[in-house]
Amino acid sequence: MVFYNKSALDDIEEIFIGLLEWKTKDNSQPIMTFDEVWSYREDIYKAGNALDLLPFDKNAQYQIHKQYGKFVYCYKRNKHTQWYFIYNKTENNIFINKIISNHLTVI
Repeated sequence: MVFYNKSALDDIEEIFIGLLEWKTKDNSQPIMTFDEVWSYREDIYKAGNALDLLPFDKNAQYQIHKQYGKFVYCYKRNKHTQWYFIYNKTENNIFINKIISNHLTVI
């Protein structure tokens, strides 16, 4: 079973708010509609909820990821953006600790 800690849930809500507030270069129009943002948020949840179905777990490589957990899953949203789910696990459970984008992952 997959569980989200408070920090990971906060990350999802911050992603949601950030996408809602994302505007065109001239700041006149939102980039995404509410329905598109809601769907994006639901897709992130679906990706996280499927972590317990993965055939194997990938060890965290980057220092910023290692501070939040032992394992990482990369959800590739599009050609520019990937979301990293950083988690720990027990025999039967996944505990997502942090969700961070590739834009914030520094090598």
